[in-house]
Amino acid sequence: MKKFLNISLLTFVALASLSLGSCSNEMDDIFDEDAIIRLENARAEYFDILTRDGGKWKLEYFSNTGEPGYTYILTFKKDGMVTMSGHNKWINYIKNNSLNASAFGSEDSMWDLILDNSLVLTFNTYNKYFHLFSTPDKVPTGGAGGDGIANTEGYGHEGDYEFNIMKYSGDTIYLTGKKYNLPMFLTRLSPSTNDEAYLNEVAVMNKNLFSGTIPYVFIVLPDGTRWFAESFSSCYVRLYREGDDKITSSEYYNTIITHDGMAFMNPITLDGYTIQWFARQSDGTLLCVEDQQTRIVADALENYLFNSANALKWKADFDVTKSTDMAGNYLELVKAINVELPRVPGEKSGSKLKEAVISYNDELSTFVFNMKVRRSASVSPEAHFYFTPTAVSLGQVKFNFTGQNDYANRLLQGSPKVVEFINTLSQATFNLSAPSMLAPTAITMAENGDAASYLVWNLQ
Repeated sequence: MKKFLNISLLTFVALASLSLGSCSNEMDDIFDEDAIIRLENARAEYFDILTRDGGKWKLEYFSNTGEPGYTYILTFKKDGMVTMSGHNKWINYIKNNSLNASAFGSEDSMWDLILDNSLVLTFNTYNKYFHLFSTPDKVPTGGAGGDGIANTEGYGHEGDYEFNIMKYSGDTIYLTGKKYNLPMFLTRLSPSTNDEAYLNEVAVMNKNLFSGTIPYVFIVLPDGTRWFAESFSSCYVRLYREGDDKITSSEYYNTIITHDGMAFMNPITLDGYTIQWFARQSDGTLLCVEDQQTRIVADALENYLFNSANALKWKADFDVTKSTDMAGNYLELVKAINVELPRVPGEKSGSKLKEAVISYNDELSTFVFNMKVRRSASVSPEAHFYFTPTAVSLGQVKFNFTGQNDYANRLLQGSPKVVEFINTLSQATFNLSAPSMLAPTAITMAENGDAASYLVWNLQ
């Protein structure tokens, strides 16, 4: 059975005030005494809740509304000590004077439950890996843009280190920061949880769940309505309904990536659906915990490969000695082209294919399949083949080539295998797939009917 407990001294004060006009001082004293007794009982009960079953909890911590949330593991001990473990770039700054990576840190300090207009969880001795968010020091930038972020002198991150206890439900304690009133969440962990291993997995999730190079994903509501979600990788997300004006209708929300998915700091409501927590699924997508219907998914893969409005650049490595970006027909054709290239007029004895790039040319208003030839370490002429992509169905595309530049013409005239390569691309229908359906930074383009013949496009 779930346990639910709300604590607030203000509630008791309000009850007492109702009787001030009709009760004696003696009666008032009874109410006051009763409130104190109840809070003391609650204090003892929360002390037991926090320290029993190993006393290990996951804290989802928000320092302010402009930063992502951070995951900490807290291990409460009955002697008033607490082990606080985290894994983030600020800890890495403390250890290595750099914000370019995340690092694990763990330190013991002290904790207590005190009465201050409500029941308050306080961490009342300095812990360098946690109290960094509540110190007034200027926020460091790791050497970029000066000593710190503008306007943080005397404020720091503006994070809390004391928390009002709001309620206990199931295995979660709901908190709010005592000074800045942001929501926090304590969720019980198994006493056997290894802090560093668990937080390393959170760090991997932070790195891989979303990609900063993918411009947007979608929140798809149960009725099928889609909301553009931009910058999820920064955990400061811009949302606007598909079809609405991006500039005038956008709202921003900060989030936290957790061990098992992600969450918004506060519940948000989109078209009448209220959502907050999302669990990662086996295909990499996220499913809303509250309704088991709302999903966060990537767009159709062809819309990332071939989108003139959000043009991205994709590369396939054509080094036959090491590349895993080609197989089947395409690997054999690249090998054959390398044999022919030195005999093409104007080429050198060591000429061979280096890579291929798909991009959109704004000036020409067309997509370009660019085959780069390595002649020497510093010279790589480019053969541009212009094309129009066609979506055959969801996840299926075809190439329609419409022309080429002069260098591409020379290759076509001098290398029959280049002609065969382009003809093979134009005649095939390709199935698209990606290992991650939220961060498709590598898209496999395999021939329909011959999955062993493929090219892999890597987002640049």
